[in-house]
Amino acid sequence: MPLTSILKQFATADRTCGRLGRKLYSGPRWMALLVYCLALCPALLTAQTTTSISLEVLLEPNAAFSDGYIIGSPRFSSNETYPIIVGQGGAVLHSELRPFRGFNFDLHPDGRLAWYWTMEGVWEILDSSLQVSESLDFIGGDPDYHDMELLEEDKFLLLGKEIITVTLEDSIPDTTDTDRAVIDCLIQELDGEDNVDWFWRASDHIPPSWCTHCNWEAPMLDAYHHNAFQTLDNGDVLLCLRNMDAVVRINRLTGALVWVAGGPFSDFTFTAGSEVFKHPHDAQMIGEDRLLLFDNGTGKQSAISRGVEYEINLETGTLTQLREWVHPDGNYASSQGSIQRLNNGGTLIGWGTGSSDVFGGGMITEYDENDNLVGSIYFPENHFSYRARKVPAGELPLIQGCRNSDACNYDNTAAINGMCILAGDPCNDGNDCTVGDAIQEDCSCAGFLPDSNSPVGCSDPEAVNYDPCSLPNVDDGSCQYAVDFRVDATMLSPMPTNMNILLEGAPYSLTQGGYGTWKGTLLLGNGDWTYRFEAGGALDTVERSLDLMWPLAESMGEQRSCFGLSVDACPGCTDPDDAAFSPFATDDVRCGEGSWVGCTMPEASNFEVEAIFDDGSCLFSDSMNCQQDLDADGIIGIADILQLLTFFGTVCE
Repeated sequence: MPLTSILKQFATADRTCGRLGRKLYSGPRWMALLVYCLALCPALLTAQTTTSISLEVLLEPNAAFSDGYIIGSPRFSSNETYPIIVGQGGAVLHSELRPFRGFNFDLHPDGRLAWYWTMEGVWEILDSSLQVSESLDFIGGDPDYHDMELLEEDKFLLLGKEIITVTLEDSIPDTTDTDRAVIDCLIQELDGEDNVDWFWRASDHIPPSWCTHCNWEAPMLDAYHHNAFQTLDNGDVLLCLRNMDAVVRINRLTGALVWVAGGPFSDFTFTAGSEVFKHPHDAQMIGEDRLLLFDNGTGKQSAISRGVEYEINLETGTLTQLREWVHPDGNYASSQGSIQRLNNGGTLIGWGTGSSDVFGGGMITEYDENDNLVGSIYFPENHFSYRARKVPAGELPLIQGCRNSDACNYDNTAAINGMCILAGDPCNDGNDCTVGDAIQEDCSCAGFLPDSNSPVGCSDPEAVNYDPCSLPNVDDGSCQYAVDFRVDATMLSPMPTNMNILLEGAPYSLTQGGYGTWKGTLLLGNGDWTYRFEAGGALDTVERSLDLMWPLAESMGEQRSCFGLSVDACPGCTDPDDAAFSPFATDDVRCGEGSWVGCTMPEASNFEVEAIFDDGSCLFSDSMNCQQDLDADGIIGIADILQLLTFFGTVCE
């Protein structure tokens, strides 16, 4: 905290420390005196040593805040304000000390956030990192911190004030001195070039004598105490006047009052059972006939603050109380306070200086559409927020990220706290063989290999169950190999209709592989394997062997065999158009022999089950559903088209 801020605290908070503060600020021995003053006045700094505020967020059983974020700005003093953001589940997403800033933290109609800077007396518009992007000042008067609206199309509606002198003959007890200084209420609309597009002065339309909470003997009167306004759909302005116990609607075009609700000059009477409001805050219209406001209740016989909703009947000139929300502890807020109707029909209330009994500071409560309490946010003792607002989900224009400077993914632009990655957090180092992967102090991700004395799987890369994390050159007996077998049976006569492989005496059936071959795949472990083939009950006379000793010297490939022969290359013909073609043949010794040739089309009347090569002899009966096959060769082809063209142009009877 700047030294000047501390000294200003001293000057206003304690007479002794204030005198010392002024001396410190101007004297040459300020350091020693500052230490002395801190010793005398430790209470002054009890809440000034933290950079965030401690909040208690309590949700009702099985309840959660409605979608969105609750924002506010609890203050211990003007130089100790904490803008806060609380999520749906009650997590505190932002809480950071902003000396002299953060008052009236709010989201505006144009989708931007803003707050008031009390030291300079200007409004600050914020970017997505909660940094100041622009400031606004009232033109032609003093700024007022109670309210402001950032409108669409770069328009700004601001509250201001000006001290004027008026004569109040009807209200001043001493008629010999009726002149009083009055804090006048001003409203102006500015465009982006600081041009005043609209201006309104309260004293031109509302006499200061309407004040219901003025000390008429005081030399200066805060007759209006304008604390909130709302731009209505037709452009009219709803203005809340605390010290007149009134809410007025202003015609935007003429500046005249459309109506007055509350106070001694109200256009409405309260119906039976409807309690009158006193010292209102944050008045808002809901539609055309509902008035929602925070009722501080100042001056009532039993001063308990509440939120309240009225129905306005312009025809009967009445205000009828529809709903109210009394302070949960039955306490009174002498100042501040807010209320908001939520998108789900619920209500959010900021209780101003109405303290909670347990925690001693201000509080924010949310109610559902049936007025049941959903949850509460409690501030520390003597911390109060002027206003609280719910920002719907997706409308908070802030960057979310890790705000912990010790984290590996720290984002200094983030305003909303998100997930942080810290040393010790689990991660994935990209190595499937390591375990216990975790973030290291240098923010790298690393794990460790398991016990080197224990193999964890098959270490042969040729195996189907190869484990890259297993210890190299260690056989744990688990390796499995997918072996493809293929046997050429074209040497058999007749051609077999089934084929088995006998592996260690156990039969496994094979499937046809085309061109008189059979094929199959077996999953085998390490070792020497012996096998034979069996075709149609006939046992192959050749016993074969397969070496799968660990580790395999090379890839085994396809195990090709010729039934009845010990050679791998079968005699046959290498021409695939020849009837004696064999896929395993390496010579043409059998070309032209043409065994097992015939009709291979199952729908033909002369289909031969054992035929391997089609010789074009297939025959088809007239009863078969193939009328377009004009030449009856079993195929609809070019010959059929040529035959059809011979009839082209013939006249049919």
